[in-house]
Amino acid sequence: MVLQNYTKILNKLPSNVLLLPVSKFKPASDIQILYNHGVRQFGENYVQELTEKHTVLPKDIKWHFIGQLQTNKCKDLAKLSNLYMVESIDSLKKLNKLDTARGSYIEETKDSSIGKINVKIQVNTSNEIQKGGINNFDELKPLIEFLLNEAKHLKFNGLMTIGSLANSTTSSSEANDDFAKLNEVKLLVAKEFGLNLDDIKLSMGMSNDFEKAIKQGTSEIRIGSDIFGSRYT
Repeated sequence: MVLQNYTKILNKLPSNVLLLPVSKFKPASDIQILYNHGVRQFGENYVQELTEKHTVLPKDIKWHFIGQLQTNKCKDLAKLSNLYMVESIDSLKKLNKLDTARGSYIEETKDSSIGKINVKIQVNTSNEIQKGGINNFDELKPLIEFLLNEAKHLKFNGLMTIGSLANSTTSSSEANDDFAKLNEVKLLVAKEFGLNLDDIKLSMGMSNDFEKAIKQGTSEIRIGSDIFGSRYT
């Protein structure tokens, strides 16, 4: 069923949009099913759960961390050798911790094959207190400056947002305001830092709103229960 669910959604996507299965609270065996059929990128929300799955699953999986990251967990996260991306960075302090910890881990292991961690910065486009993310462009600029000019083990990849429930459940013919705002931020970033728009990837869209996200230019959608089934905590 997991494979059928994945394939059903994948068939709706243009080739330039990544379908990221989010396997929070689901067993490693479910991930293995998709892995056996060629899927290599997966998303997780919790550092401990990601660490456990990273240990038992194949080492060529490209893991995305998409949950709210606590500063004291940056070191643990940086030690996951095939951590491909962190999508939920929202502070300069966390960037510094993650960059330093990744460098220390490479030095400890003497493994030069461990790659840089791609980073998306989370933007709070809905202004909801319970959602993480940067609230305005002035807060965002120092983070991107650090990634572009100072970070040795991190690489700027783009921006991420979580749409509000209200905007995610409006008519499918209407644009999602949160996604429109993220596109506006993308344009500001490109202009401020002289970047090509194609080099600023967007991660927006989940089960309730991914079709709108595709229409509004997302590079990636994050899908959990519609692939793996309902979650139980």
